[in-house]
Amino acid sequence: MGKQEAALPADLCQAGVRSPSLGEAVAVNPGSRIVECESSDGEVLIAVMPEELHHVIKALESA
Repeated sequence: MGKQEAALPADLCQAGVRSPSLGEAVAVNPGSRIVECESSDGEVLIAVMPEELHHVIKALESA
């Protein structure tokens, strides 16, 4: 399966980072981190592997 791009809301901002819940860990890698974001469209959760976390947070800050 190829890469899929997602269109994120323009006003997306990071609200927190946490480990996945038990239910989320079934759908994503349990070693990932969940970046919690807020926008006018509502809550957005982004699953990220720890080695990519810094890059995602930096991209969210500069958006």
